[in-house]
Amino acid sequence: MMKKESEKRGTVAAKAQKHVIVLGAGRMGADIALAFAIGGWRCDVVEPDASVRERATTYWAKELARLRRKSRSRSMKLHASLDAINGRAADLAIEAVPEDMQAKHELLRRLEPLVGAKTIIATNTSSLRISDVTSVLEKPARGAGFHFSVPAHVMLIAEITKGEQTSDSTIRKLTQWTKELGKVPLLINRDVPGMLINRIQHAMYREIYSLIDSGVATPHDIDCAVRFGFGFRYNIIGPVMSRDIHGLPVHLATARQLLPTLHNGQEPGRVLVDLVDKGHHGVTTGRGFYEWPKKTTAKRLERFATLLDESYKRIERFGEPSDF
Repeated sequence: MMKKESEKRGTVAAKAQKHVIVLGAGRMGADIALAFAIGGWRCDVVEPDASVRERATTYWAKELARLRRKSRSRSMKLHASLDAINGRAADLAIEAVPEDMQAKHELLRRLEPLVGAKTIIATNTSSLRISDVTSVLEKPARGAGFHFSVPAHVMLIAEITKGEQTSDSTIRKLTQWTKELGKVPLLINRDVPGMLINRIQHAMYREIYSLIDSGVATPHDIDCAVRFGFGFRYNIIGPVMSRDIHGLPVHLATARQLLPTLHNGQEPGRVLVDLVDKGHHGVTTGRGFYEWPKKTTAKRLERFATLLDESYKRIERFGEPSDF
């Protein structure tokens, strides 16, 4: 069951402070470090790129101030190299570098000799098979998938994936730590690319891009359909439970009529490919499906983060699906 707010976020247990090493200080790594720091962990973050380190430092200060948790900044330390940290006593190491298998393998090979025998080594990959990423470990039983959603310090879940050689004790520890961070652990028992969230999301996005490409609807109307339609109830009841409430016979009848008409292509939507090819990458470039002017984007994103925090407080009243 999800714990109360006072127990969930930022409460440091009386026992010895746990230690995590985060490899990469990009958007994902920086947010993961924040999640652990807020949860009372000591965080060593390794990032060789000086500009990324500078950006992470600025981001942490601003975000902790927004969350009124300035003292947590002392729990996070940035390093330019793995050699600069003492990882022998680390409880956990998480790689959060881009989705490049070769880069991940090289990093894990360098990391393993520098950490203790009991240190769990996790990958935050969002699309690669966990077993493939951790195959280079000499002790693959301690390797697992530990995937966070953006922003990691705000979102409520963490996906824990068991690789082919991951031990049960590794999964138990990651599950317990996830709960101590105030998050809901999603256990993935089969090592499939994308785990739960990305597989579900991309099935939806495939249809969304098809609707845009064929002129059925605009991005704005699609966003409204999700936000104010079925998505409106999903932070109270999930999509599976909602089928029970609305009735399975009508769901079955609709599925039989609708499924043959859905897009089932194997390539990304044309609209997505065209935007990327033109350099319209979203917030970072000022344009994607929407316009993101520099003078207003920061405030828009800050409002988004604030609304997520407010949603968090509402969701905890309902607990997990089994508590509904």
